[in-house]
Amino acid sequence: MSETRTRAITASIVAPFVVLCFINYKSLIGLVAMVVLLASYELLNMTIKDYVQRIFLYFGVALSVGFTIAYGIMKATNGMLLLSLAFVINGIVFIISLKETANVFNTVLAMVLSLLYIAGCLSFFFPIYLEYGAANALLNLTAVWLYDTGAYFVGMRYGKTKIAKHISPSKSFEGIVGGFATALAFCLVYKIAFEWLFKARVMSFKSLIIFSLVIAIFDTFGDLFESALKRHFSLKDSGNVLPGHGGMLDRIDGLLFVTPVTYFLFSIGVL
Repeated sequence: MSETRTRAITASIVAPFVVLCFINYKSLIGLVAMVVLLASYELLNMTIKDYVQRIFLYFGVALSVGFTIAYGIMKATNGMLLLSLAFVINGIVFIISLKETANVFNTVLAMVLSLLYIAGCLSFFFPIYLEYGAANALLNLTAVWLYDTGAYFVGMRYGKTKIAKHISPSKSFEGIVGGFATALAFCLVYKIAFEWLFKARVMSFKSLIIFSLVIAIFDTFGDLFESALKRHFSLKDSGNVLPGHGGMLDRIDGLLFVTPVTYFLFSIGVL
């Protein structure tokens, strides 16, 4: 079976379930927590190789998931306080459980990266959902999906101008343009459909252009950031939980950069 067909089958199974989780806030918390669990495990599994330190892998995953659920239950308030408390708890458990000091810095860095990069960034879905509506939160996810799809196919067919050969040889300027056009077209159709069918509140047409540009820029950098991590550890994929797509972290790498930026632009009135 070709990789493209495998990707399509996986997407057709996973996508409906994910979309349905946006129907209410509690199911969204569950979805985000599950994604954080899988992605943080993949990240920590990449970085913590010393089996003496493996206890910190599982604790780091639990801490990231715990932060995500607490932040969701508290309705996206006191985020900095929760992150700080999670860091303090992380430090206490780390010192109590530490058996040797050979890999202290790398292990702590990996655990903090899991907490901030994965749980922290992805949890911005909660304030987007609560303050700007389920339709805009779902758009943040699905527009990134469509950007990735457009960038992938256009890049495969027309990609000649490589932008970061040393990190991701396949990433091209043509793919970014194709992804931007795909995301923008999808956003326009999404707005019309959701406002007509569900009377939902979706950002303005002008904002959709800015939003699509934000996706093109920050999704690309998010993808390159994760690619650099994988290249450092000589890995092709972060995992294999999603056939044809690699690991969960591979699937959400761009989303991790786009989501906090989207919320920031909403909060200052740009979107």
